[in-house]
Amino acid sequence: MHRSLTMELIFPIRDEPSARLMSLKAECLHTAGVIIEREEQAVLGRAAKVLAVSDCIQAVSWHDETPIYAAMAAN
Repeated sequence: MHRSLTMELIFPIRDEPSARLMSLKAECLHTAGVIIEREEQAVLGRAAKVLAVSDCIQAVSWHDETPIYAAMAAN
């Protein structure tokens, strides 16, 4: 199975609530050592796109220092 498809199945992001939930899920799984930082950042990037479309940029506060959120704040 392709890695991107697997990530889509594990982290389904369809709307604002699911984007927030999957951001939290990615943070928890990364902290637990289940996924690597690159995978966490990929999920956060996908979530950020959904949240940006919904005008809800203030995603999960503990990610404010990550490159994804720094790029969003610069725009």
